[in-house]
Amino acid sequence: MLEESRYFFNYELPHIIETNLTLINQFLDSIWWVFFGVSILFFIGTMYFFRKYVNKREEFIKFDKFFDTISHMRDLNKEEKFLLHLDISKYIALYQKRGDTYILIDSNADSDVGIPLRLSHMKMQKFKKSGRYNVSYFLNADKSYMLLFFSKGKIKLDKYKGHLNLLLTYYEKSVGFKEESLDTNNSNNTTLSLMKLHMDKTEFFKFLVALIKESTNAKGVKLLTKDGELIFEKIVEPAPLQKTFYIRNTPYKLDFYDDKELDFNKITQIGSFIDLSGSYIMNLDENSEMVQNYIDLLKLTNEAIELHNPFYKNHARIVQAISVEVAKSLFLSQEEIDAIGLGALLHDIGMVGDLLSLVDKDKLDNTELDLIKQHPVIGGIMVEPIAHIYNITDIIKYHHERFDGLGYPFKLRGVEIPISAGVVALGEFYAGITSDRPYRKGKTHEEAVEEIKKVSNIFFDESIVKAFLDVSERLKIKIEKIENE
Repeated sequence: MLEESRYFFNYELPHIIETNLTLINQFLDSIWWVFFGVSILFFIGTMYFFRKYVNKREEFIKFDKFFDTISHMRDLNKEEKFLLHLDISKYIALYQKRGDTYILIDSNADSDVGIPLRLSHMKMQKFKKSGRYNVSYFLNADKSYMLLFFSKGKIKLDKYKGHLNLLLTYYEKSVGFKEESLDTNNSNNTTLSLMKLHMDKTEFFKFLVALIKESTNAKGVKLLTKDGELIFEKIVEPAPLQKTFYIRNTPYKLDFYDDKELDFNKITQIGSFIDLSGSYIMNLDENSEMVQNYIDLLKLTNEAIELHNPFYKNHARIVQAISVEVAKSLFLSQEEIDAIGLGALLHDIGMVGDLLSLVDKDKLDNTELDLIKQHPVIGGIMVEPIAHIYNITDIIKYHHERFDGLGYPFKLRGVEIPISAGVVALGEFYAGITSDRPYRKGKTHEEAVEEIKKVSNIFFDESIVKAFLDVSERLKIKIEKIENE
């Protein structure tokens, strides 16, 4: 037994070990690259996750900086600059919604990027490429603003959605209504500031509620109809109803909520302010007798201007017919179309007094030219009393501006000119060149259409010209009907 054990350990075991080691070595020789490959993959995987961690950390730092920067912004120019220098893509364009169309406000794009001045909803969804660049778009929460991104590669905008929404919200807040900008220290000063504001009824109600709440440190204020329908409220925290104020000569009331009862002085102060506000509310809509009387006066003035000169017969109605049809062709909202209709009718309302004697002259000296160039400004001032209801002031002030910046009186250029003013400007151009004058014969409809084509992107934005061309045949019939009445 001992001899057998000795023989096994001395001869057989070493042979078995040697054979197994040879087999292991042969196996390792054949698959060494597998271990090497696994090691490389492990290294690459480690570096990938490390890099991802670093990028994530850098992203968090960048977003922290983003939030910190935007939270201190109060200047609109700084916000536009911040918007247009985001690190997402090479070029960015900022748009604002007007009707069913988005209008370019500003961009950081070079000339080699095709930035459209206007984009309809339909065109926006199809606009995926611009030259060498991919185009992505982002709409803010209420779809009032849009950003176009021009990049060499595809952008995952969902990654930035929350931050872009926040940024556009801050931007919109800067552009829009600011309660804190009003003087709320003194009732009389506040009333004077209020009467200088031109705002629609909704904005006025917001102003009224916010002002009373801030100036009295109330816990809450509600504006309701006398039937109890809520119009607008501003509530800080729950508190009991202290008093209801009825706004004289209006269908509205105001509920005041606070922890403390109102003393006599505060009741008097709020009551006097509400009485003053009531007289303003009475003239805040188109049904106001005062507003309608003033509009009738403007229309009569306009008719008198046309009667003064037989060559201007039906001039305003023709401009109005063209402007309304072009506005419809641009898919503007009904509110904008209504404003354009009234603005077109009254566009030359500033041609009063000595200016009327200049309209027939073939040649004007420099003094007369400077004088006639003031009629848009005069007209703008004349319609200011109804500007809080009818948004036509800009139409009248800017209807002689040109797309190339050579118009008057402000020399606005491109998208600085409101689309409504551009539409009416084209209408007046057509009416002007097709009407007879003492010194020339008017052009035919067909000749006028060709003239308008030639001045696309010179006098007028090409999108307005295209909209006019789309309805030109229909307009010819309408204009002939007006002229034959």
